[in-house]
Order: sequence, then structure tokens, then C-alpha cells
Amino acid sequence: MDIVKKLERELFEGNLETKTSKEEVLEVIEMVKSFVKIDGALAVISDLTKDVSYIYAGHFGTFLGVKPFELSMLDTIWEDEIFQKIHEDDLFERHLLEYEFLHFLKEIPPSERLNYATKSYLRTNTSKEKVRYITHRTSYLKTTENGQLALVLCLYNFSDDQAPNVGIGGKIMNKITGDKIEVKTYHHSSSLLSPREGEILQHIERGLLSKEIASALNISVHTVNRHRQNILEKLKAGNSMEAVQRAKAMQLIT
Repeated sequence: MDIVKKLERELFEGNLETKTSKEEVLEVIEMVKSFVKIDGALAVISDLTKDVSYIYAGHFGTFLGVKPFELSMLDTIWEDEIFQKIHEDDLFERHLLEYEFLHFLKEIPPSERLNYATKSYLRTNTSKEKVRYITHRTSYLKTTENGQLALVLCLYNFSDDQAPNVGIGGKIMNKITGDKIEVKTYHHSSSLLSPREGEILQHIERGLLSKEIASALNISVHTVNRHRQNILEKLKAGNSMEAVQRAKAMQLIT
């Protein structure tokens, strides 16, 4: 199962049973609209209890192709049209950060879950001549009566730091104390690959061909190739070397 499906499965866990009220959603939308008009950001409000999202952008929306100051609704929690404007490596790591954040929140008392947010820096694909860095922040704004996360806010805006970065600089922040937790290792993504897939990826890193891997593991070439395809899909990689690089970044292989 790839990281997006794992994230989606856990976000929806127990959430489709209790719905947010129309009044709760409208209250959050109006609050976010007021903020966006001041900050200029692009906001995505996702309702995990109904699998829908609302997008409202300030002037930054023009940069990502979203018309400012018009509320739109999506029949999904994912802002795919915006994701397409983000560098694929950074988008993948952003999903890993959100997955790590979700597990972090599950490990603390429900009463404290709304006190935290993530922040990261992402490269965009909006220009072939120049890479532009933007900031991405995620906060959960509402929980259901049983403590499940219900409404989540993602904010996109220009970054004031356009210097090249290594990775997305992901952080989990306490919005009350200002404390920051640097996220450099994605511990909860370690189960993304099966033991056999990890073993095959180790052999790929060493430069072995499918036939050689099959011989080393005493399995068929067809089985090796099937595992290789699964690895590419799970890691959202275009080729084997890209898969190795991403697996190393996640410490799935050493």
C-alpha cells in the first residue's frame, strides 16, 4: 500500500461514522476566509467526516492557478490540482511528514491534538526557468465528540527563503509554546515496504539485475519483477534508482 493510501486509510478511520455539522463547517470557513484576506495564502479545508474539501485563496492563489477570493468545493480531501504544481520528490516527503504527524497526534491526549501543526518548504513546478519555494502548513481545527480528527487546514504561501534546501525541512510545531520537533526520520513509514520488497531493493542498490536477484533469493524472475513494480508504486518512484534514493531518505534501507 502506498503512502497516500496509508494516510487516507488512517485519516478516515472512525471518521465517516460521525459527521461534522453544517454550522461547524461554515464557522471554520468564515474564520479561514478572514485570515486569508489578511495573509494572502491559499487555504484548503478538508472535512475528514465527509471526504470533501473547500479551497479559498488570497492573492497567492494566482501563482498556483487558483482564482483569488472565490470559495470552491472538491469531492475529495486531496487538492490534486495543487499537488500537480509541486515537485514530486517534495510532495512525496510532504505526505510522509503528514503521516508521521498523524501518528504523533494519536500518541498524545485528544485534548492536546489541536495544539500542533506542521511546516515544510516545497519546490514548485510552475516555472521551467526558476524554482520557487513555498511554505506548507497543516493544522487540525476540529475533532469529533469521540476525539477523532475532523477538520484539517492546509495553508500554502510564498516562502521568504528562496535558498536551495535539502529535503523539505519538515517540522512539527507546538502552536502554544513555539517548541519545534525536527522531522528527519519517518519512523512510522517503516512498514511501507514488505520485508521481501526491502530485501529486493537492497539487491537493486547493489546493482544486481532481476535474474541475479531471483537466483540469490531462490524465486522466479517474474516474482522479482512484480515486487519491483510494487516498490515503484509504493514509493511513487519513476525508476529503480529513484526508489533506492527515496527508501534511503526514509531509512527503509541502509
